[in-house]
Amino acid sequence: MNSTKLAKRYAKAIFGLSVENGTQDRVLADLRALNTSFTADASIQDFFASPMFSVSQKSDALKKALAGKSVTPEVNQFLMLLADKGRLEIFGEAVDSFQDEIDAANNVCRGVVRSTTALGPAERTQIEKTVEGVLKKKVIMTYKVDPTVIGGLVARVGSHTFDDSLSTHLKRMSEELKRKH
Repeated sequence: MNSTKLAKRYAKAIFGLSVENGTQDRVLADLRALNTSFTADASIQDFFASPMFSVSQKSDALKKALAGKSVTPEVNQFLMLLADKGRLEIFGEAVDSFQDEIDAANNVCRGVVRSTTALGPAERTQIEKTVEGVLKKKVIMTYKVDPTVIGGLVARVGSHTFDDSLSTHLKRMSEELKRKH
């Protein structure tokens, strides 16, 4: 089984537990904070991925690192389970999958908007309302300036692409002209 499928399974399990306990938001905050800490230091990632250290050494190190930290019991159990199973390397993917579970439960989808220039608040609001109208879901967008987009913008949300760039309009016009001749 590949790591992404495995991470999704673990994320579903911790999500179910956090829903039972009503702690989804706190669990997400703890998972994000730990993931940020783990990814900020390459030596932590190397340690968890290294076959040179045994599962028990990794578990002991994790216990020491979490001692005195105020993480939810669900997150503590989750990390210890990953450590005991020798699967700490999928932690980052599991955090992303947990976010996906929360988004699905709240009818939220996330996407990225790429545009040639930075978009103002009014433009961002209009884009989000338009995409929400099409998808019938709450949309959370990340905005990036991308000089490769020629005029307009390109928005990707899940498997949907909303392409309102000048290059796409020109391509469509060219195709229409070719069909007419």
